[in-house]
Amino acid sequence: MKKFLELSKMPLIVAVTAAVIYCLDALIAPQISEGATFLWVAFVAWTVSSSMNLKDMAKMLIGVVIGYLFAVGMMFFGKLFDTQVVGISIAGLIGIFVANFLVMYFDNFKKVWLNSITGIFTGIALTFSGLGVSMAPNSFGEAGILLGTILLYVVIGMFCAFITSFLYSKWKKKDNFVAIKENVEKTEKSDKTLKKEKGNVEKTTKIEE
Repeated sequence: MKKFLELSKMPLIVAVTAAVIYCLDALIAPQISEGATFLWVAFVAWTVSSSMNLKDMAKMLIGVVIGYLFAVGMMFFGKLFDTQVVGISIAGLIGIFVANFLVMYFDNFKKVWLNSITGIFTGIALTFSGLGVSMAPNSFGEAGILLGTILLYVVIGMFCAFITSFLYSKWKKKDNFVAIKENVEKTEKSDKTLKKEKGNVEKTTKIEE
């Protein structure tokens, strides 16, 4: 039972955190778009940022905004140049090429907070996913709502990732400390046993002499 409780700590924290996200989404999403749910956005952000430190999370957040701008740019570019060749949108092709080139080019500048490839691609994906709930950025107001929704749920997901990673690291260190302590105690016990056996051997040797 003790082993079960020890192993259940982290799963319980993750389960409670997921339940909290579910409740938040149930309260927030209907205020943004009727019948919509953005629960999965928080889970995506949680998963993607689970192994990141705070600096990387900040970079990812900036990357999400950049990805959003890329995605919106591709949408408007596609509307301006609606030319197709054998069913392939030329505007879409150019937009995809330019966006991916710039994303990978930014990765060369390690000292500039533009090199979060994960954040940029996440931002692009989340922006295009807004079309599924009729949240296309057709006006500045709609664009603001879409960006605000994405950032809100990404921050929620990041916060969950930070909490779970922090607790996991804390418990891992505690478990390692306990394991080291047990090993030290076993070593000390073994040393005492060896000394006792050595003493018995010496006594036996003296008796034989």
